[in-house]
Amino acid sequence: MSSRGNQRRGPNRNSEIGEHGEELAMWKDVKDKIPLAAEAFNESSANILQIRDQDKRMAEKKDKNAITNEDFVLFDSLFRKGVKTNENGTSIFTETIEKLKVLRAVQKAKEEQQEANTSRAASQRAKDTAAVASSLYDFDGSGDSPVPSPNPAVSRRIGASSKGERDSVPPRLDRSTPAAKAGSAEPQTGPASNSIRTKQTFAKDDEVAFKPKPINNEQTDWILGIVQEVRGDGKSRRYRVLDADMDETGHQKDFRTSASSMILIPKEGTVLPPLETGKTVLALYPNTTTFYKAEVMGMDVDGKVNLRFEGEESSNTMQAVTRRHVVEYRG
Repeated sequence: MSSRGNQRRGPNRNSEIGEHGEELAMWKDVKDKIPLAAEAFNESSANILQIRDQDKRMAEKKDKNAITNEDFVLFDSLFRKGVKTNENGTSIFTETIEKLKVLRAVQKAKEEQQEANTSRAASQRAKDTAAVASSLYDFDGSGDSPVPSPNPAVSRRIGASSKGERDSVPPRLDRSTPAAKAGSAEPQTGPASNSIRTKQTFAKDDEVAFKPKPINNEQTDWILGIVQEVRGDGKSRRYRVLDADMDETGHQKDFRTSASSMILIPKEGTVLPPLETGKTVLALYPNTTTFYKAEVMGMDVDGKVNLRFEGEESSNTMQAVTRRHVVEYRG
């Protein structure tokens, strides 16, 4: 993994309070109501104990024929107090649960919208620059010849600024971890598997994960891109792919590559099968445009894949990634 993978992850900088709007006020109200709900529960429990004690005293008095009207009045008042307390507690609990449901729905909608916007923005940027960039490349020849990123040490994330700030730092490669040694063993490669992969063809505007050619013997990562142009047929077919990320100057780079260095990302809305727990995959790390090796830990009810990225095994950190951005593992 390149130098991008040797840094530790920092906190997500998209979690500032000002970005959350009205749902933040709702969340604060929920937190304020929780102590009131606990107080109502405790009050109801105490009232039940008082009813029990009064019932016991009245039974003893009845045996002695000493029970009075005041005993019945107190007993009745305790029951009335209990009804009122329970109604108040029920109201608080119901309101809190409903607000939590709303917050969950809002957050889920925001995540889905963010993913849709990211995909649309990458596709639109690719279309805007296709006409200009196409004149810069000669597709004669059969070898891969990617144009390198100007600064591979800078973390890749969508919309990165010229200062290289990032939402998430890519995973650190740690070959000493159990997952790196055995649990996430890399699939074996060979002529048969390579033959199957090269049969895959791609079309213009396809969203892909692709691996640029190593620069100065430095290993490169799988990154997100959009197919811009297809040239040739059969073994001579080559693709021009636009990097979904922007460099420090706000521009996107083109790469010339072949099918063997690309993995097709399913289109939005494609129904995909769940993944088995323990499976080794390549996955788009949240808030970046880079794919990293990860182990499937399970599936969410909303279809996302819970993953443990290589280098994070010791921290018990899991990330939820959209199913279509989890693809077959290749080294």
